[in-house]
Amino acid sequence: MKKILNISEMKQVRGGAQISSMCGEGEKLYFCRTSFEGGAVSTGSVCAKSAASANVAIIKKYMDEAQIAATPQCF
Repeated sequence: MKKILNISEMKQVRGGAQISSMCGEGEKLYFCRTSFEGGAVSTGSVCAKSAASANVAIIKKYMDEAQIAATPQCF
């Protein structure tokens, strides 16, 4: 299961995908910029095996929690 990082953990992230002890085996920490309907933007990080699966984790999180459309760009 993908881990969505809290604010404290996100502040430790610098740059694109990197190996992190916060992630599971085979996963990297991806930085994501997410755009929402109405123009709001959020940044954060997620542990995933690829940028594509990081994008899916972000979309799933927002759809499950808030029922809003999100367009993430993870790298």
